[in-house]
Amino acid sequence: MRSRLTALATNAASNVKKAPGLNDLISHIRTPLYMNGYALVLSTAVTSGLGLVYWAMAARFSSSEDVGLNSAAISIMIFLSSVSQLNLQGTLIRYVPLAGRATQKLVAYSYVLTLVLSAMLGLVFCIGIPLWSPALNFINGSAASILWFVLAVMTWGIFSIQDSVLTGLRQTIWVPFENAIFSVIKIVFLILFTALAPHYGIFVSWTLSVLLTLIPVNYFVFRNFIPKHANATAEKAEPIRIREIGRYIFGNYVASLFNSMSTALLPLLIVQVAGATANAHFYLTWTIASSLQIIAGNMATSLTVEATIDQANFNSYGRRALIGIARLLVPIVLLVIIFAPLILRLFGPTYVEEGTGLLRLLALSALPNVVNTVYIGLARVKNRIGAIVGINGALAGLILGLSYVFLKLYGISGVGLAWLVSQSIVAAVLIITQRGQLSLSRSTPPTLTIITE
Repeated sequence: MRSRLTALATNAASNVKKAPGLNDLISHIRTPLYMNGYALVLSTAVTSGLGLVYWAMAARFSSSEDVGLNSAAISIMIFLSSVSQLNLQGTLIRYVPLAGRATQKLVAYSYVLTLVLSAMLGLVFCIGIPLWSPALNFINGSAASILWFVLAVMTWGIFSIQDSVLTGLRQTIWVPFENAIFSVIKIVFLILFTALAPHYGIFVSWTLSVLLTLIPVNYFVFRNFIPKHANATAEKAEPIRIREIGRYIFGNYVASLFNSMSTALLPLLIVQVAGATANAHFYLTWTIASSLQIIAGNMATSLTVEATIDQANFNSYGRRALIGIARLLVPIVLLVIIFAPLILRLFGPTYVEEGTGLLRLLALSALPNVVNTVYIGLARVKNRIGAIVGINGALAGLILGLSYVFLKLYGISGVGLAWLVSQSIVAAVLIITQRGQLSLSRSTPPTLTIITE
């Protein structure tokens, strides 16, 4: 009897091992393109979920005006940090995978450059607040508040870059843990600081959490991950050419400025045109919808890393990335569109009334954004800087221009319409002009050659 049971158990285990569906799933997940992409998607899911809790609590603990002003301050802090980073995020994702023993210097110099530029730009912004953003006068109310804002810009720069470093080192699995720790600390500090300083508590809780997260993460990056990566890639490392990297940084920097403008400047536009309360309704809705945009960015980041390492199979990566993102994103977008009022109810009834149309339009715009993001990921591998700048510039111009027009016509829902129209126009152009790279077929379409005599 015992031997029969043992035989049955062995056969069952063998059948499980041979199950094609399970084997295919395991093989799919173990593929570096998907494994690293899914790790970043998991990070987005964790951050977005805890971020939803954070902003729901902020909406309950603070007035709509305080939420609007603090979210605008956070948004401009992120924008200034993005300007100061010179798009070193994209550069590190592209060059760290094959940097070899030069990895530590590359990362360290990137950090130092970001810190210096962040301090300078943050200080200049604070001095000029009465000129370009009077609504944020509370930032330069004292020397202490100015110092805090400048430090916030500096620390956010390193916080952003370290994710790119981990991704380039193929240690992406740690990104979800890092962002989860940041999000949890942020919620705890929100409860504490909104009670102690109601008008500034949101901004303080956000920025202090960043500072506390940086120290342990970068200890492991420089102590463990970089030496391990340097040894593993020493034999196949590519030489670090300053001139080549300089050209790459410059082109991608311009593109990143356009990308930052299309998101970080919207809260300032809304505050100035429609007021702080309208921006509160927009910003909390945007925190939900932006996670859908980030999913495509996560997979495109993994695409850049893996296609850089394995350029012999470059042509297949675009198709695989498009299919992988679509499988994840389409069901989520449909769920967000259907349950938008229920999701926004976490923030309060006024957010449901003002934000439902906006959330649905922003969610729908995530679908054409997939095409744009995947193409940019492929263009980074081939150093097609002009294409990257052109796409981001077109999106920034369309989004900001149409948002200004539609905001006056349709309220904050007009911003969602501007996003949908802008992403769709650029995606349509890419599908028509770049069918080879963005094709879903398994092979590159043959080229028709006409021979004349």
